[in-house]
Amino acid sequence: MKIKSFLLAAVILPLTQACSFSASSESLSASSESVSDSVVSVVSSGSSSEDDTKDYQIQIMNYTNVYFTSAEFDSVTYNKGISELAAEAGIANWEDDADTLTAIGKGLKKAKITGSLYELYKNSISAKDVIRMDFMQKGYDSKD
Repeated sequence: MKIKSFLLAAVILPLTQACSFSASSESLSASSESVSDSVVSVVSSGSSSEDDTKDYQIQIMNYTNVYFTSAEFDSVTYNKGISELAAEAGIANWEDDADTLTAIGKGLKKAKITGSLYELYKNSISAKDVIRMDFMQKGYDSKD
């Protein structure tokens, strides 16, 4: 039993330093059958917390707001900025990421982009993809 406890501590201790999570006393006294479940749970809770997602959305919203209130729209430049923020957050395909698109919609609203100009930007950023435009519209229409 000491070997199992040692192995559990050896696997979980380094992960606790790399990730923030709260372990219940049940997971600390896990039997050998549930050790792998505990490790998978810790690893999967890594950096995908709600706070990280919210922070990412705020960054995208603020970038969009600042960009559209201070620069003439250039899709290459704008997309590059979004791509860099997404990469920092571990998102490889921001163009199809619901959180990113929703935050862009919020940013366009914050920048007070309306009417045909809003439709033009929404179409351009989404590449006229209906699902992408729906996520952007959801963000634009939100009360946040």
